Amino acid sequence: MIRGTHNYVLSLSTESTVLYEAFRDVLIRIEDQGFPVTGFTAGVVHDTPRELMRTVDERFDAYDSNQPLGLILVGSEKLQSTFDVVTAHAPAVMGRVTRDRSGISDADLGQIVWLTARESISQVRDRAIRDLEVCADRGRLVPGLQAVVAAAATGTPGTLLVEEGFRVRGSLVIAAQPPVVSGDVDIRDVNDDAVDAVIDKALQGGCNVVFMHDGALADQGRIALLPEEVQEP
Repeated sequence: MIRGTHNYVLSLSTESTVLYEAFRDVLIRIEDQGFPVTGFTAGVVHDTPRELMRTVDERFDAYDSNQPLGLILVGSEKLQSTFDVVTAHAPAVMGRVTRDRSGISDADLGQIVWLTARESISQVRDRAIRDLEVCADRGRLVPGLQAVVAAAATGTPGTLLVEEGFRVRGSLVIAAQPPVVSGDVDIRDVNDDAVDAVIDKALQGGCNVVFMHDGALADQGRIALLPEEVQEP
């Protein structure tokens, strides 16, 4: 399971537990394979919250088995604790939002969840700034989207710095030599952001990811890779 910009969000409730697929701050509500799960669903009566959470976990398994992603839990502390007792998917949990989603739109919930997801995959910014200066001084900095794509495709380890608001509509063509960013998007692909694709590729290669304030990487094309061997010890 890779913690990235593409995750699951499970909003726990004794009334209606909703599963989302998340791309950064955009939530897509899943209404299939038993979701949402209610207190009375598909002829099953749940006498206790524990039984309800066990059903939620069993139905989530269909998604986690097919496409394992990070999972963010939303709900009261008590209900999350109940879910923790029965779940078989504890290793997937990458973050928690301790609040009920009642009265919150999916758009607002997406913003809240993304803060948690971003914190989970990001490292300390101050250290990143120091490493950026070291890499630049040694001539080893990899700046700009296209250069980062090529480095990520080879599995170059290190730290990826990305401005929070940097997005580029498109996709990665890894098969090309060198790999490139294409403006073409497969309509079957929900994620149409090439930057997110690069972030996830870097995470798969073992890179750390640090989200920087907009403007912090203006001189580097808003994204840069710091190779591991030239970072400060």
